[in-house]
Amino acid sequence: MSFTSPLFYVVLVPAVAVFYWFSGRWRAIYLLALSYAFYALSSRVYLVLLIVASAAVYALGLAIAKSNGERAKQAYLAVGVAAVIAVIVAFKAAGAWRDFLLPLGVSFYSFKLISYLIEVYWDDEAVERDPIVFFLFPAFFPQIISGPIQRPEPFFTQMRAIMARSLNADQIETGFRFILGGLMMKTLVGDRLGAFIETIDQSHTNYSYGVMLTTVACYTLQLYADFSGYTNIALGIGKLFGVEGPPNFNAPFLAVNIQDMWRRWHMSLTLWLTDYLFTPLSMSLRDYGQAGLIGAICLNMIIIGVWHGFTLNYLVFGILHAVFLSVTVLILGELARRKRAAGKAKAPPTPGWRPPGALLRVLGAALTFALMSFSQIFFHSETFSQATSILAQLAGAAPSGSTGWSDMPAYFSVPAWICMGVALYVGAGAPGARGLFGSLNRTAPNWLQYGVCLFLLSVLSTEGSGQFIYGQF
Repeated sequence: MSFTSPLFYVVLVPAVAVFYWFSGRWRAIYLLALSYAFYALSSRVYLVLLIVASAAVYALGLAIAKSNGERAKQAYLAVGVAAVIAVIVAFKAAGAWRDFLLPLGVSFYSFKLISYLIEVYWDDEAVERDPIVFFLFPAFFPQIISGPIQRPEPFFTQMRAIMARSLNADQIETGFRFILGGLMMKTLVGDRLGAFIETIDQSHTNYSYGVMLTTVACYTLQLYADFSGYTNIALGIGKLFGVEGPPNFNAPFLAVNIQDMWRRWHMSLTLWLTDYLFTPLSMSLRDYGQAGLIGAICLNMIIIGVWHGFTLNYLVFGILHAVFLSVTVLILGELARRKRAAGKAKAPPTPGWRPPGALLRVLGAALTFALMSFSQIFFHSETFSQATSILAQLAGAAPSGSTGWSDMPAYFSVPAWICMGVALYVGAGAPGARGLFGSLNRTAPNWLQYGVCLFLLSVLSTEGSGQFIYGQF
């Protein structure tokens, strides 16, 4: 059942009401049953995998916490992490080479289980002894499709608080607002951009250079609209049950370099890999200086690439970002070194014109967006040959078609440009929106605002809306 389906919300409303009708521990039991029922709609067979994986990690967590010897703890941790990774690798390989259907959210709940084992290894007090609360952690249905990846301690703490909490009307309304905003971003912006891209993809060699350049930019804009829309829906559903999930985006199109972009884009995955992979790896390689740092960066980014799928396209995507990020880190490190050296020497400022900081930020943001869009050619394309064909067309190595923007009907081109503008505006932090919404709240009651949004969703949603891009990972 999709988060964009009206039937889902017909079921969700009474489900939330029943949740608050229960009290104490029964709330956690009910929410676990609800999460398993949601997952079973995808596949009852894969539900067994989720339960077995949860049970194994629960037992291993208890074993780690009870062990006194470091070797025993390391052994339990290694067994658990290796088993979970083996499951991910097996299904990713089957999906890439056998067109095997991946279990719903297997990567996302596996990341949760791995983080739990590592946290317990680091601190025995992080162990969760309540099996209901623990089993709910990987299975929590708003986050299981595509995250965001929540850490164990905040989730466990919130669940214990929720068991004793009464209905919070403000939190319910905030959750509703998140859901409504996410649905509009996904269905009115992301899906329309997706329909535009799909049309171009069917015969991209027929379109002009300008159309193709814009379409490549659309790859990034559509992915942002789709994934940020899903994230807001997931966060909103979680809020209805009293769970605050972690943010996943923070105005990524304001990023001034590719390092800054990854701090703002898919933040829960970036932070997860930073804490559990990059930081330990870079510490172990610190004796090798910059070479060790670059090695840690490259391994981290390549893992991000192949995590999406065991295909050449995703590998190239990871390698490109490894190169982009490595060059960025080296340049920023050199600039910082020169600044420190100039400060020690107390040299007078160099005469001459220097570009203002605002201009540098704009240029940096434009270059970062261009690099991100370039890498999205491989992320978006179904085959490596399709990606190289698009690259050849953009590079002038292959001829472009004759169909330009002026040849397209207005009902096709105008909505695409509007959606591109909306995605770029929201992804840049929606400047001025807070003041605008403040004025709107003073003049229009909430029920009218919600009614208008629901009306727009009902009349402007495209046919076939519902599939989230990150749902396949």
